[in-house]
Order: sequence, then structure tokens, then C-alpha cells
Amino acid sequence: MPDSWREEIWWLITGALLVGAAGWLLGYPLQILLLSAVVYIAWLLARIAKIVSWLEDGGAKRSAPPTVGLMDDIVRLTHREKTYSRKQKNRYKRTLAQFNNLASELPDATVVIDKNNVIRWANVAARKLLDIHSERDRGNRIDNLIRDPDFLAFLQANDSGAEIELTAPKDPKLMLAFRRVPSGRGMSVLVARDVTQRIRLREMRKDFVDDVSHELRTPLTVIHGYTEILLDDPTLSASHKNSLTKIDEQSDRMMHIVEKLLQLSRLESNPLDPNDGELVNMSELIQNLVTDLSKTAIQPHDWQLHVDETLALRGHYDDLYSVVQNLLQNAVKYSGEGAVITVVWQQESLFDDTANLGAGAAGVELAGGYLSVSDNGIGIEARHLPRLSERFYRVDRARARESGGTGLGLAIVKHIAQRHGGLLLIDSVPGEGSVFTVRFPPQRVEFLSKEAVSF
Repeated sequence: MPDSWREEIWWLITGALLVGAAGWLLGYPLQILLLSAVVYIAWLLARIAKIVSWLEDGGAKRSAPPTVGLMDDIVRLTHREKTYSRKQKNRYKRTLAQFNNLASELPDATVVIDKNNVIRWANVAARKLLDIHSERDRGNRIDNLIRDPDFLAFLQANDSGAEIELTAPKDPKLMLAFRRVPSGRGMSVLVARDVTQRIRLREMRKDFVDDVSHELRTPLTVIHGYTEILLDDPTLSASHKNSLTKIDEQSDRMMHIVEKLLQLSRLESNPLDPNDGELVNMSELIQNLVTDLSKTAIQPHDWQLHVDETLALRGHYDDLYSVVQNLLQNAVKYSGEGAVITVVWQQESLFDDTANLGAGAAGVELAGGYLSVSDNGIGIEARHLPRLSERFYRVDRARARESGGTGLGLAIVKHIAQRHGGLLLIDSVPGEGSVFTVRFPPQRVEFLSKEAVSF
């Protein structure tokens, strides 16, 4: 118990005894005690009123009201807390000033916006790259200053992991990569980076690959043609035939790689309009490919199909065929004998990703569709997952050479998914298997009539 509390109680008890004794001598003990209690309460209220007035005036130490007992402790502790708060506030101000100085000098354009896309702060680079001035444009909506339709769609999507590349508002020669990072309480940080050089290098690489692929196509065709002619010669010795067979196999493999590279080039340079394409019966496509693979696979597998026969996808048939084929071949290639391969083609639920809303429900908003291929094979370590869809990336190069893999299959799947407005997702656990999922947007998903379902 603090000394001030003991002192307050001592004075209260002493006063009560003295007042009680005086009241007993005068013959009015209760009345005197009641009157004394009222006077004491009024005195306490007066002391509290002085403290409140002192706090309203700023709580300066020099103007603190004279107090005793507990009230003195209240004044002392209040002043101590105010001093501490002032020091903390000054510390926060210094930290904020340091942050603002550092953020202002960042080479990337940085803009803080609220949930309504209203600008709250911007650094110096934002003025150079986006023509956004922190003082001039604070309080304005950023979508009123940058009116690019792709940028507006990017803001509305509100996807923290998404990145979009756009021409700089101030300089059409510059290309910027935008990313939005949530920062709590409805605020977010919009970062724009100059990626002009990166895009130039990417275009140079793409042009180089295209040119080389086209140049290789003709000599490979000639090599393949002559090897076939020579292999048909009955007078050819066994050793020569063996050598020519290896040449033929490698020329086939090189031609396969060239065709894949040309396909990737076509996908990257030929965007698909939202309503473009034919209506593809995905269930029939999946079942036909599974049947073909079951017949040609060296090792048997346990195929589990969960496909909605009435759910179709609008897109390019050859592209979608390539998606399904690549995912199924990957599952077969990296799964052992008797492995379970599960193929799912379903509509995503509006409320639960695992649920199926069923076909043709009148008045129900159409959800997106997803194709999932999972296996219980060798699995992939987490460090490889972000790079699996890169060109020529292989987890195990030795195994890829043995199996004839090109490292282009998942890159093709990713670009076809993006071309159709979709997304490739990969999940895997070493020793347990992998799941490859392609999600397609609602506008590409349609239901077939009963007459169109062919099985």
C-alpha cells in the first residue's frame, strides 16, 4: 500500500473520530458526522475540479494545483505519463521523418492510397514516373490521374500478388511494373518500378529464340528426311543403322523442342479476346486423352476421373488440348507403377472452392471452372515450385534427359492459361505427390445442352 494511501486513510479516520467526539459532546453526533461527510465530499470535488482544469490547460508541471495524499499521486503520475507520451510522440515523429526521407529517395514510384483509391502520400519518384505530386495530388483519386483501362482493372482486382506492366504516363518510352501491397486499415502501397530494360531484354530473347527456331526448322527437316531414306536402305550395316537411328531420334527431339518454342512464341504474341474461341467439350477431351495414355503408357496407373460432362470451356481447342496433354503426361512421367492419378474438371463454387454447383441452375451466377491433375508420385521441393513454369527449368536435369523432357511443358500450360484469362497453380509435397490446377474465369465457362453431351 502506497504511503499516500495510508496518509489519506489516517487523516480520514482521525477526522471522523474528532468530529464524532465533538458531535457527542454537543449532543448531535449523527448530524455532525453527516455534515462533516458532505464538507469532505465537497472538498474532494473541488480538488478533482482543479486537477481537471489543470489537465485541460495542458498539464504543465509548473501550473499543477497544490494537492495532498492520493490527489498528489494522481497529479504526479499524470505528469509522468504525459512526459513519457511526449517523448514517445517525439520519437515517433523522428522515426516517421526518417522513413519519409528514405521513402522519398526510393528509385521506385511509391504511392499510399486508401480503400477508395484516394492518394495519401507519394514520394519523389512518383512525380518523375507517374506525374503524381504528393502535395498537389493528395486527396485525389489515383484512377482519375491514371486512366489506363488496364490500370483500372488492376485496381479493382485488388490482388496483392498481381503485377501489371504499363506505359509510363509521363514518358511513353518507359514501361512500368505496378504492384499493390496492403498495409492495414484499408490502406495500401502502390509501387511502380521502371522495367523498360527488363522488357527490352525479354523481347530480344524472344526474338532470338523465334529466329533460331525458324532457322533450325529447315535443316532439322532435311536431316530427318535423309535419315528416314537411309534407314530404308536394306544394304545398310547394323552399326550404320544404329548410328542413323540415334541421329533420327535426336533430330525428332530437336524438332519437338523447336515446335514447342514456336508454340510459346505464338502464345505470347497472340492474345485471346475474352469472347474468342469455340466451345470445347472438356470432359470428352480429358477422357480421350486418358484413354490414349492408358494404352501407350509403359507402366499402368490408376486413373480417377471426376469430370462434369455438361461443363464446357470457350477457347482454342488446340491450346486446351495441349494443356490437358502436358499435365497428364507430367503426371504419368513422374509417377511410379500403379500410382493414382486424379483428374478433376468441375465448376468452382461461389462459396466453396471444393463444391460443385451443378449444371444449368437457372438464375445462378456462373462461377469459374478448374482443371486439376494430381498424383501421388515423387513430389517436388518447395524451393522449385516458383520456377517450374519457366522455360527449360528442370528439377532433376539427369532425370529429364532420361525421360526426354524439354522443360517447356509447364511454360506452355501457364501461357495458355493466361491467354484464356486463367491461372496455373502448383502445390507439391516431396514423397506425397503434386497437384497442378488451372483456373479459368467465369466468362469462359458454359454448360452444354443434354444433346451435346456425347457420352
